[in-house]
Amino acid sequence: MTFKSSVNMPNQQTSIQVLSDLYYAALNAVNGQNAVEQQLHKTPIEGNIAILAVGKAASAMMAGAKKVLSEQIHSALIITKVGHADHTLEWPCLETGHPIPNQKSLDAGAKLLEFLNNIPKNTKLLALISGGASALVEILPNELDLNFLQKLNEWLLASGLSIHEMNRIRQLVSLIKGGKALNYLNQDEMIQFLISDVKEDDISIIGSGLFVAGVKNPDVSNQEEQNQPFLDTSQLPDWLKNKISPAQSLARVSVESHIIANNEMACQAVISRAKQSNYSVTYHGQTLYGEALPLSGKLVKVLRHAESGVHIWGGEPSLVLPEKQGRGGRNQHLALAIAAHLENTKGMTVLVGATDGTDGPTDDAGAIVDAGTLERGAHCGRVNDYLMAADAGTFLAEAGDLLSTGPTGTNVMDLVIAIKEPI
Repeated sequence: MTFKSSVNMPNQQTSIQVLSDLYYAALNAVNGQNAVEQQLHKTPIEGNIAILAVGKAASAMMAGAKKVLSEQIHSALIITKVGHADHTLEWPCLETGHPIPNQKSLDAGAKLLEFLNNIPKNTKLLALISGGASALVEILPNELDLNFLQKLNEWLLASGLSIHEMNRIRQLVSLIKGGKALNYLNQDEMIQFLISDVKEDDISIIGSGLFVAGVKNPDVSNQEEQNQPFLDTSQLPDWLKNKISPAQSLARVSVESHIIANNEMACQAVISRAKQSNYSVTYHGQTLYGEALPLSGKLVKVLRHAESGVHIWGGEPSLVLPEKQGRGGRNQHLALAIAAHLENTKGMTVLVGATDGTDGPTDDAGAIVDAGTLERGAHCGRVNDYLMAADAGTFLAEAGDLLSTGPTGTNVMDLVIAIKEPI
C-alpha cells in the first residue's frame, strides 16, 4: 500500500495539507509490504519457507514476502484485525477481535498451533509480527475461558498501564505468549521480522512475544528464571493474580529477529519530507509518553515557546478510561485536550495520529486540531465534559477535525506533528 499526497510549494499549502502530507510520508516509510521486501533483500532466505503473519500489518507484510519469495513459500497463515485482510492473497486469512479478543481469536490460536505442527522439519519458519497480535490470537489454559480473556483485556485497556506492563501480564496467562509458541515448533531455528509498536523496540513485548521469552536478567543462565517476566504481580487485582500460570521451560530454538520498521523511522521520514519542502524542522524525539491530559499541556507549552516551523514527537501516550467511555482513543483524547489549550491561539495546527489508522476501538486514526476546533464543535457542549467522559471522538467528529486513513499496513505507535506559523 502506498499513500499518495500532493506536494506543492510551502506558500501554496494550508497547514492541514502540509500536516497530512508529512503524516502520509511517515506511513509510506514504515509500510509493512515495503519493509518486508527490503529486509528480504538484505537477509535472503534459502529453501522452502512457511510464513506465519500476525498483527494489524499482517496482510501488508505477507504481500511483501510473496513478492520476493514467491515459489519458495510452502504454506502460510495470516491472522489480522477485521477489515485489514488482503483477499488477493491466496493463503488462509483469519480476521479476529481487536482491541478486545473474541471467540475467533481463540479459534485462530488453535489454527496457529495446527499450522505450526504441520510445517515439515526441513522447511524454515518465517514469522511476520506486528502490533495487535496480543488480542488477535490466543491459547488459554483449560481453566480459563473467553469471558476471562475479555475481562482481562478490558481491564488492561482502561488501566493506563504501559504496553510493556500490559503485555507482560498477558504473557502470564497465555500458553503461546512470552515465547511459549516455541514449544510447538518442529524446527530448531526460525526467523522473525517485526514491526515495532513498543518503546525501545523490545522484541519480547511486540505482539506479546510469541517467539521471544521475557528476560528478567540477561546474565542469568538458569532457563526457568529467565522465563519469568519482570513485573510486580503483587499490584494486580485478586481475580487476576489467582489465574497466573506457573513458569514454563521453553524449547531451545534459535530465533533470528529483525526489527524492520519502528517509530523512529516514521519520525525520520517526516523530518526528511519537511526538509525537502524547505520547512524549518524541530524534532523532539521519542518523548510522547505519559497520560494524555497532562501531556497535552506540556506539548502546547513547548510550542508556545518554540521557533516557528514543523515540530515532531514520536511515542505512545496513555489514557485511563472511566467505567463507561464514549467514542475515541488516546490520540483523539490528546488532540482534543491540545485543542482546548490552543483556543484563541492563532498560528498553530497539530496532527495527532496513530500509524495503524485506528485509534482505540474506532476507525479514525486521530485528529488535526487548531484554535478553531472548540468553536467548530461548540454546538455539542463543553469540551471538558467530553474529555471527562473519554468521548473526544464525538466532539471532534462534530468539529470536522477527525483524521481517517483506513488500514495503513503498519503499526509503529503514534505521531504528533505540529506547525507553528510561519513555516
